[in-house]
Amino acid sequence: MQDSLRITVTLASGALAVFDALPPDATGIRVDPGTGVELRTSGTRPLAVTVRPPSVDDPIRSVAHDLFAPMANLRNVVLPDSGRWFMNGLQPISAWRFHRTADSAAHDVLTPLYVFTRPDGATDVALGLVGELYETRCEVIEPASNRALNVHVGMLGVRFSRGTQDHPIPAHVVAADGSVTDHLYVDRPGREEHVPWSQALRRFSRAQRAVHDLRDAAPADAWEPVWCSWVDWGSEHLSEDLVRENAARGVDLGIRHFIIDDGWFGPGLDSSYDTPLNIGDWEPDPKKFPDLPGLVREIRELGGKTLIWCAPHAVGPAARCLPEREHLLMRDPQGAPARSETQFHSLCFRSPEARDVMVRVCVDLLTTYDFDGAKYDLFNWLPPEGCQSTRHEHDTTSMLHGLELTLAAVDAATRRARPGAVVELKQNYGTPFLTRHGSMTRAGDAPYAPETNFLRTLHVQGYCAAALNDYQTFTDRDSAQDVAVAVLTMMAVGIPAYGADLPSLSADRAHVLRHYHRWYAERLPRMRRHRQPLEASHRLVAVAAWEPADGDVDRKDIVFAVHDPAPVPWSGRPTTVLNATHADRLVLTGAATGDHRAHTTDALGHDLGEILLPADRDCWSVPAPPGGRVDIVPATASGRSR
Repeated sequence: MQDSLRITVTLASGALAVFDALPPDATGIRVDPGTGVELRTSGTRPLAVTVRPPSVDDPIRSVAHDLFAPMANLRNVVLPDSGRWFMNGLQPISAWRFHRTADSAAHDVLTPLYVFTRPDGATDVALGLVGELYETRCEVIEPASNRALNVHVGMLGVRFSRGTQDHPIPAHVVAADGSVTDHLYVDRPGREEHVPWSQALRRFSRAQRAVHDLRDAAPADAWEPVWCSWVDWGSEHLSEDLVRENAARGVDLGIRHFIIDDGWFGPGLDSSYDTPLNIGDWEPDPKKFPDLPGLVREIRELGGKTLIWCAPHAVGPAARCLPEREHLLMRDPQGAPARSETQFHSLCFRSPEARDVMVRVCVDLLTTYDFDGAKYDLFNWLPPEGCQSTRHEHDTTSMLHGLELTLAAVDAATRRARPGAVVELKQNYGTPFLTRHGSMTRAGDAPYAPETNFLRTLHVQGYCAAALNDYQTFTDRDSAQDVAVAVLTMMAVGIPAYGADLPSLSADRAHVLRHYHRWYAERLPRMRRHRQPLEASHRLVAVAAWEPADGDVDRKDIVFAVHDPAPVPWSGRPTTVLNATHADRLVLTGAATGDHRAHTTDALGHDLGEILLPADRDCWSVPAPPGGRVDIVPATASGRSR
């Protein structure tokens, strides 16, 4: 059995054309004799697939792309997902039983890729769709599951459907001759490559960027550590004093970006359901923030930057702006304003007039209060059924395309009004099509779940270098070592971010943050680079190989040991290993030319001495306390590093 493709085209008339048993590198032109539908394939990787109807009077209604691969014993399946929930379907049986279908839409933009890993954890095959950004259904079709799980066919099969009754193929992707083009992605790494799933995801995103010419444009300081007011407080507790005190302490600890989150304008989404929301007016609550511009100036004078939380589409039932924006709200089939589970209405992304309003909201907010950036949120609460309103114009049939148009317009207007503004987007709308309209993309909510936070941020790293961890916090039961392990776990996959009450941190916990933020800042040119897993379980993650860069204080290889101890492959070059595990020793394996020394510091940066690593061995055991660091240098050089 070989990898293969099947393309099914349905015309508006109901006529059906099926092109079966195509190789992944198919080339040439095929015509279905029954319908006259033409299929043109490029022979390239990814494979350009163009389907054309026999007449523009009978247009294409839908296209289903089926990709098949031989069945294999598998360790994991990484399903199409925004990155927040893929962990739930990692086991193959769970994927086939409970996660057979998933829809990519504006409220949850999925990466249209299935990654199947071998028993050793490396990628066996990755099957995906590299296409324009609009609504897509992703399905597992083999093994089939009806009254039983049917694996006797011996194939893996997935389907990507474009064009449904609720979400037709949008006009902007249809050519003048009625044809529609997608690119199908089949990646089968050689066994010697040993590609972890996160790298398979990154290879796919590179294909997306190459085919569609997608380029991120994050400002250089987007990688600075972040504090946010969301985790340790309810929105009713939010105040100028709270933000001011945390900013003052945060700058001292090496944090540079401060997000004033939900509730600065009134009741937040954490309020009870019987509390009417005034979200949408975007004016500070005078009791909480009597002088918001003055607070922004104070934080800037401290050396920090202020980002403001905003959901530009949201209009609460108690918002004063509701009457003037009511005609622009998304509506259900009965004509009533749609309301999300969080009990606010949404402006319609398919409406050019509504998009203009959202752009004005974002720009006015930044310029009126002189913010340094924004956090755009809550697009994941868009009603999934779309907008049925007849009270405003729609210029696209795709809500997802409308979201892309909105973010593009907001980004362009923001760059004109506030060049260098830092903008946070969220994982639910994370994809190379959208990350280019922000500065960094945050992993979904995981404040007390560091391992979940790690996996979600690792997924973001697959398509966005500036991956922001969700805001972590600490309890009185967390030791300084626990705090250091959490900080290093975040740094292993992206930008560290906190939702903790910084002034209340004990001296030793605060010292950990100050110590490691200084270490991070001194290596910021390198920390902007993608992380590179050294094995399939992601227990060892390296910073991508260094190149000479201004501001580097050293040129050591950097490796994070995460979660559970694993032997660290040592290249023999000067190396820093950071212990984000709870083990008190690390094992190095490899070969070295000449003797080396391993110098150890603890979680607070205190010097613990050094040991000799003789060159006549291929394995060394090095003392390294949890949250500590080991710097390895030739025996003739100093092992100490700041």
